[in-house]
Amino acid sequence: MLIIHLIILASSLFMAALLRNMVKITNKGQIHYLFIGIVSLILFWNICSGFEKWFYDNKWENIIFVNLIYISVCFVPVVVLLLGIVFKVNSIKFNFKYFLLFIIPTVSIILFWTNEYHHLFYISYSFWITNMIFGKYFIIHAIYSYTCIFVGMSFLIYSAFKISGFFSRQMMFILVGFSLPLITNLLYTIKVITVTQDVNALTFSFTTVCFYIAIFKYDFLRVMPIALQIVVDRISNGFIVVDLDLRVVNFNKTMTDIFRNVASLKAKENIFKLCENIIIDIELFKKYIKTAHETNKSIEVEKQFIIKDKLEGFFTIEITPLINKNKHLGTVIMFTDITQQKEDLKIIKKQQEQITEKERLASLGTLMGGISHNLKTPIMSITGCITALEELASEYSESIGNTIVNDNDHLAIANDMKVNICDLKEHISYINNALTAIKNQVVNPDARDNSSFSLEELIININFLMKYELKSNRCSLEIINEAEEDYSINGDIGTLVQILNNLISNSIQAYDKISEVGELKDQDRKIILRISNEDNQIIFMVRDYGKGIPQHIRNKLFKEMVTSKGKEGHGIGLYLSYSKVKLMFNGDMWLESEEGKGTSFFVKIHSTNIAFSRRVIL
Repeated sequence: MLIIHLIILASSLFMAALLRNMVKITNKGQIHYLFIGIVSLILFWNICSGFEKWFYDNKWENIIFVNLIYISVCFVPVVVLLLGIVFKVNSIKFNFKYFLLFIIPTVSIILFWTNEYHHLFYISYSFWITNMIFGKYFIIHAIYSYTCIFVGMSFLIYSAFKISGFFSRQMMFILVGFSLPLITNLLYTIKVITVTQDVNALTFSFTTVCFYIAIFKYDFLRVMPIALQIVVDRISNGFIVVDLDLRVVNFNKTMTDIFRNVASLKAKENIFKLCENIIIDIELFKKYIKTAHETNKSIEVEKQFIIKDKLEGFFTIEITPLINKNKHLGTVIMFTDITQQKEDLKIIKKQQEQITEKERLASLGTLMGGISHNLKTPIMSITGCITALEELASEYSESIGNTIVNDNDHLAIANDMKVNICDLKEHISYINNALTAIKNQVVNPDARDNSSFSLEELIININFLMKYELKSNRCSLEIINEAEEDYSINGDIGTLVQILNNLISNSIQAYDKISEVGELKDQDRKIILRISNEDNQIIFMVRDYGKGIPQHIRNKLFKEMVTSKGKEGHGIGLYLSYSKVKLMFNGDMWLESEEGKGTSFFVKIHSTNIAFSRRVIL
C-alpha cells in the first residue's frame, strides 16, 4: 500500500514541476494553455486520489475527495478534445459553441455531488471500480467522455500524418500516453479487469510523462502543428516527389491543376507517363535528374511545354535531390509557371520599343533642325570655293598666250587654286562626317549588332550633333579625353551618341532659358564631357553647373519616368538611357547632384584597348 502512496506522491510532484515549467514559458499559445489545463486537472486528480486512498486505508469517510476527483474526471475529456482541435487547426476562436462542450461535464459534476438524492449517477459507490453500481445517467456521461477523448485523439492522429520531421516520434509519445488511460477505462467499464479508483490518476500520470518527453525532448509545443499538406497545396508552385525509379511518391494540388488537361497524377506511376501528351526531351530530362544526383545540387532549367499540339506555357523546372545521411532517397521536381511573366515581358518590350521609336523620331526632328544650320556654312563655303575656282580658271585661260603674264603669275593662280581645293576638301570632309553622324542616328541599332567604334568616332559624332543646340542655348561644351589609349567599344555608336547627347541636352536645360537671364557669356553656361578609363572600362562624365536635381526626383530617376522639368519634360530620356546602357552595353549609369551647384551624370561601359591610330579632328 505504501508503494502506491509513494507513486502517487512522486507523480504529483513531477506534474507540479512540469506545470511550473509550463507556466514559465513565454509567448504561450492556445495549445500551451490547454496543455497547462490538462496538467493542472491531472495534478489535482492525483492529489485528491492520494487523499482518497489514505482515507480508504484508514477506513474513514472519503466522499469529499471523491467529489473533488470528479471535477478532473469530467473535464479532462473535454480539454483533450479541444487540444486535438487546436493541434489540427492551430488556433480557434472560443465562442458560444465551444462553451456548450462543458454543459454535460458540468451536469455530470452536479449530479455526482447530489447523487444521494436521486442516485442517477451511481446507486452504490465503491473504491473498487468494478464493485460500483452505476445509475441511468452514467451511460450518458461515459459515452460523452469517451467520445471527446476518441475525437480529440483522432484529430491528433490525423494531424500527425500531415506533419513531417520528428513529429512522428512526438505523436508516438502522445498516442501512447493517451492510449493507456483510454484502454484501462474501457476495460474496467466493461468489467474485464478489477481496479481501484486511484488507477485512473496513475494512468493519466503516465500520460503526463509521455507529454513531458514530447515537450522537452522533441520541442512539441514550440513547433506550430501546421498540416503540411494544407501548406503545400496552397503554394503557387507545383511539385512532384519521385523515388529512385522515377515513380511518383507525392505531389500537391497545384501540380494536379497544371496537368489537369493532360493526365491524372497517380502515386507509384512513372513520372514520364505525364509526357505522353507533352512534347519534351525525356532523355534530356533524365540527364538533368542524374546530374542533380551526381552533383548533390539543385538544377534549374526553363522549358516551354507544348501540350496536345498547342502552346501551353513556359515553366522553370527545379530538380533537387533528396539526400539523407549521404543516401539518395529520391528527387523533388518543382514547376513554376512563368507564362504570364513571359507575356508581361513581351508587352513591356513592345512598349519600350514604341517609346524608344517615339524618342528617336523626336530626337531626329531636333537633329534635322541643327543639321540644316550646321550644313549651311560648309555648303556656302563650297559654293564660294567653286566660284573662286571658276574665276581662277577663266583668268588662267585668258592668260594663255598673253606675253604680259609671266611664270610668277601662273604660279600665283595655281597657288590660289590649291588653297580653294584644300578648303573644298575640308568642307567636304565636314559634310561626310555629318552624313555619317546622321546615318548613325537614323539606321536601326539592330542592323549593327556586331559593330564596334572608337572613342574618336564617338567624339566626332557628339561634336557635330550637339553644335547647333549648344550654340542656340549659348552653352559651351568642353570635351576632356583622359583615356590613355584609344578604345574600341562594342555596340551601336548611334545609341551611345544618343545617350550622351541626351545627358548633354539635360545639362543644357539645367540652366535658365536665354529669355530669363540677362547679359551672359558662354563660359557662364559651361558643360564638361570628361572621358576616362579604368581597367577595360570607359567612364563618361557629363557635368553642368546648373540648379541641380531635387533629392525626391533623384531617387526615382532611373527607376521610373520622372522629370524635374515640369511640363517641358516627360522623364523618358533618362529612363531609356539607363535601360540601354544596361542592356546594350552591359554597363552602369548613376548621378551625383547638389541643388544650386550642378549635376554630374556617369556612364560606365566595357571596352577594348585597340591599335586605332589617333586621327586629328579637323
